[in-house]
Amino acid sequence: MAEKENGKIRSDPFADPSAILRQSDPADIAERAGVPYGDGVFKLTFLRWELLITHPDLCFEAPKFLDTYVVKLLAFLYLAKAKAGPLASRWVPYRELKDGLFYAKSFADTVEEKLCRRFGEDLEGMGAACEALGGRRVEQGDLGMVVNTFPRLPLLFIVWRGDEEFPPNLRVLFDASATDYLNAFELRMLCGEVSSRIIAVADGRLELPPRTEKG
Repeated sequence: MAEKENGKIRSDPFADPSAILRQSDPADIAERAGVPYGDGVFKLTFLRWELLITHPDLCFEAPKFLDTYVVKLLAFLYLAKAKAGPLASRWVPYRELKDGLFYAKSFADTVEEKLCRRFGEDLEGMGAACEALGGRRVEQGDLGMVVNTFPRLPLLFIVWRGDEEFPPNLRVLFDASATDYLNAFELRMLCGEVSSRIIAVADGRLELPPRTEKG
């Protein structure tokens, strides 16, 4: 299905993943994506909350702060593309992902530099915001935080404090298997969604609802 924008036809980004999801066995989708499925509903964890997607009508339900066009699209893409591969347990920078080099400058500007400007001198603020979103601290840099997005798409944020010689620095790393679930462009979108919420939590502009995951 296509939409018109400024007189031009623009393809619907939901069309392909929706067709794949409707035509596929939901149990197979659930196994590949690592999500529970029952009573016609996928329960897809994102950060610390559940996104509910019905099958085959694909109705989407999420906490208000996650109920956005981009999060919904990423959830559909994740379910449709998941390849069921295990985590590689090897962290890589964005530029080393398949096709990541093509978007590396944009990723650095819109994700890494944006976060560094906000948190380069406020590591505890970033750590607390990541923890509020379900992240956990690891021994990396001056601050290392692993934030689980979708079930098999963790992100590692590493921050180094600045000193007299060097300014603060922040990098986002991915499990090497990340492109088995979303492509480089989509992973940039994902990081944009996550980073904007980290900043909003730290700035006190986002009140988080109770967690919906078990445990």
